[in-house]
Amino acid sequence: MDKRADEEGSCLEIKLMTVAWALGHLVGRLIGKQGRYVSFLKQASGAKIYISTVSYAQDFQICHIEGSQQNVDKALSLIGKKFKDLSLNNIYALPPPMLPLHSLPMTSWLMLPDGVTVEVIVVNQVNAGHLFVQQHTHPTFHVLRSLDEQMYLCYSQPGIPTMPTPVEVGVVCAAPGVDGAWWRAQVVGYFKDSGEVEIRYVDYGGYERVKIDTLRQIRSDFVTLPFQGTEVLLDNIVPLPDEDHFSSEADIAVSEMTRGTPLLAQVTNYDSVTGLPLIQLWSMMGDE
Repeated sequence: MDKRADEEGSCLEIKLMTVAWALGHLVGRLIGKQGRYVSFLKQASGAKIYISTVSYAQDFQICHIEGSQQNVDKALSLIGKKFKDLSLNNIYALPPPMLPLHSLPMTSWLMLPDGVTVEVIVVNQVNAGHLFVQQHTHPTFHVLRSLDEQMYLCYSQPGIPTMPTPVEVGVVCAAPGVDGAWWRAQVVGYFKDSGEVEIRYVDYGGYERVKIDTLRQIRSDFVTLPFQGTEVLLDNIVPLPDEDHFSSEADIAVSEMTRGTPLLAQVTNYDSVTGLPLIQLWSMMGDE
């Protein structure tokens, strides 16, 4: 469950997905016969409630609840009474406001939950203390493969619009990935003189400087899935004294410890400069 509050009110999303009964049973119960229950929720809570389907994964639906904090809380209370086994605790707390999310809504980013240990895999390493991880056990993760397939089919065709210039920093686009793939990316820097931009891959992590004409405009339905690559810093891991960057030996050591294996991660704080989550990371040896 992701919850976002702003000056105009609040927006909350409950994700009901991943297994077949979620579509036919859970969502169906929420809507009610001929839409009666969802109509009751709207009238009783004063919140706007609507359900969207992701085009590239038919078993994936999101129930959006929008309104003032009071409206959302009222709707949640009513839903909680009907779905007694559904947890409505907000474990995905928002990071401090200095995190540079640019113009993207908070619901675009899959955050690491505060105070909860989760299983992750490292998908990209900037250096020994700066990583990108994916929550491969999160209910939304399985949709990423379907999205990758649809983006490959779409952007392998000729005639897809390129990015307009000047390029807006913060905009999301489609960028060439590994082995002919097309991945979602965000523009984080624009270099007019060279016709280049710096991009951050939002699902698979990492930064790259590329020519603008290699990028493509992204379809709106391709940004429905929350971005799966969470950028993190390792807590209490710093370069050696008198050095301003990690050595290649340190980079290799962390890579060898994290490559290709599930790890446990927990957010301990947020970096005061970048706003990125500071995490502790463990590897599992059997039950230890």
